Amino acid sequence: RVLAAAGPTKFLVGTEQGSVVSCNRKAKNPADRIGTVYEGHCGPVYALHRNPFYPKFFLTIGDWTVRLWNDELRSPIMTSKYFKNYVLDATWSPTRPGVFLSAKMDGTLDVWDYFFKQNEPTLTLQIDDDGLFSVAMQDQGSLVATGSVDGSVYMLELCEGLATMQQNEKQSVQQMLERESKREKNLEARAKEMRQKEKRREEAESQEGAEAEKPSWEEQESAIEKDFWSTVEAFALKAAAEGYGAKPPSDEIENGPPPQ
Repeated sequence: RVLAAAGPTKFLVGTEQGSVVSCNRKAKNPADRIGTVYEGHCGPVYALHRNPFYPKFFLTIGDWTVRLWNDELRSPIMTSKYFKNYVLDATWSPTRPGVFLSAKMDGTLDVWDYFFKQNEPTLTLQIDDDGLFSVAMQDQGSLVATGSVDGSVYMLELCEGLATMQQNEKQSVQQMLERESKREKNLEARAKEMRQKEKRREEAESQEGAEAEKPSWEEQESAIEKDFWSTVEAFALKAAAEGYGAKPPSDEIENGPPPQ
């Protein structure tokens, strides 16, 4: 449904089910053409965009959120708050690595500046009463075009602060993204460790339960002896009833024949 290229052979595909699939058209084996599957949204993925400064980081847009990913991890490193309306598109700034814009179904355009704020948009503009379906930026990073669901197109100009790279911004944004990636990687490792620990605990409990149900050797020996003398008694009673011999005393049946 939605494509985001990462070079001539690798690209991402967003699906109607909310997943993002990493693909490689030059893979040696057909099975290797589909790589990592990222489970990101609970509805269709409307847009995918790689950061033009750090290509391994990409945005996904779907349901009520914008999510930022590292293609080395299976879970997002950052997730926006859940908005009341669907987010339909987003785009990175071509001139600032920490700035991107997102368009929502309520007709608002959000400007995000991760260099200064990560939890909410830096600027929100009400553009149209209908939903904004798409957004794109000029290569110089100052002019923005956004289109509504009724076909209207709006042109906006961003201030110089949102279009011009700030001092040390590139290095600071990269450090922030790497820090969040490391945190998410540690969380994934911890979650994996907890799953393995829980699995080992369940296996140990299952094994202990099986051993508890299994009778001890003394109990098995007693049961075998009891079955043996029950069989002897049954044959003796049958023989006595048919006249082949006298009925053995009951104490002999219970305790076995006297020693010779």
